[in-house]
Amino acid sequence: MKTKLLLVALFFSFATYSQTISSFSSDPNTDFTIVIPSTPLDQSPSGMNAVWTFNNLTAAGTNIDTYAAPTATELATFPGTTEVLTITTQGMPPIVSNAYLREDVSGTYFTGVSQGDIVLNYSTTNAFIGLFPLNFNANNSGPVSGTFSFQGANGTFSGTVIATVDAYGTLTIPDPTFPDYSAQVTRLRVDQTASLSIPPIFNDIGTLTQTTYYYYDDTADNLVFRYNNATVVSAFLGVNQTTETYERNTAVTLSRNTIEASSFQLYPNPAKDFITITSTNDQVVKNVSIVDTQGRNVFNASVTTPRISVASLQQGMYFITLETETGATTTKKFIKQ
Repeated sequence: MKTKLLLVALFFSFATYSQTISSFSSDPNTDFTIVIPSTPLDQSPSGMNAVWTFNNLTAAGTNIDTYAAPTATELATFPGTTEVLTITTQGMPPIVSNAYLREDVSGTYFTGVSQGDIVLNYSTTNAFIGLFPLNFNANNSGPVSGTFSFQGANGTFSGTVIATVDAYGTLTIPDPTFPDYSAQVTRLRVDQTASLSIPPIFNDIGTLTQTTYYYYDDTADNLVFRYNNATVVSAFLGVNQTTETYERNTAVTLSRNTIEASSFQLYPNPAKDFITITSTNDQVVKNVSIVDTQGRNVFNASVTTPRISVASLQQGMYFITLETETGATTTKKFIKQ
């Protein structure tokens, strides 16, 4: 039951920029290390200039985030879905969880989450996270409702979801082997409460409560740490389970060979035919690679000019990684019109 309840950790997201969260999605193919703290982590600091120290973490596995367009079956089951986030926990066999996302001009929503025989389908009222970018103190709240299934039991749920950019400050993660991670981050907090029913007779048969924290690295422009605490209680279904998960972005937290995203600017953004790369401190870009939201590499080349053609790309969001002559890298997002 514990592994199956990881599905409610799927309110993920991802990517920041100086007290602003620019996008809800993580970079494609982001690798996370699942960690277990020997003592509880103090995540109570909030507001401006918060300070967090997450120490005594033991690695316990890995997760990989990938993205894909919904299949015809997924789109019929979770209407409105524009992309599917798949989180694969490495193991024998691997555990696969899916989050179904709807991203349009009105914002980012969850249309559903699933893992194995557990499914939450926000078919009646999608879970609204926000219209990105989100600034510090942004607060979005609203109803959620739909259907659920669990081990042959099918029913409905209704409740609320609250998404708040509640803090920014310094996150430090000491490491016994690698240099300590310490950087400026911005935090998104998502809280959900839901009541479960099997109508028309069995109403309010259980509850789901969840708190998730997403810490975004202002330098790497990506999710750096995520935490989820979920509790499902239902005597009717025979469930009384609390599950906690902790994950650190492996590449970002174990390597600081990155450069500040603000050191480079892309314009125009959105772009139609060309993107021009400029440096605020005269750093020279040596290589450029571009991937789409599904993790497919669509451009990879050494560059001798700051002007990059994007005319052949399809409309949508892309991630461009810039590598300097020193080998340092940064990843930024842009929109192709």
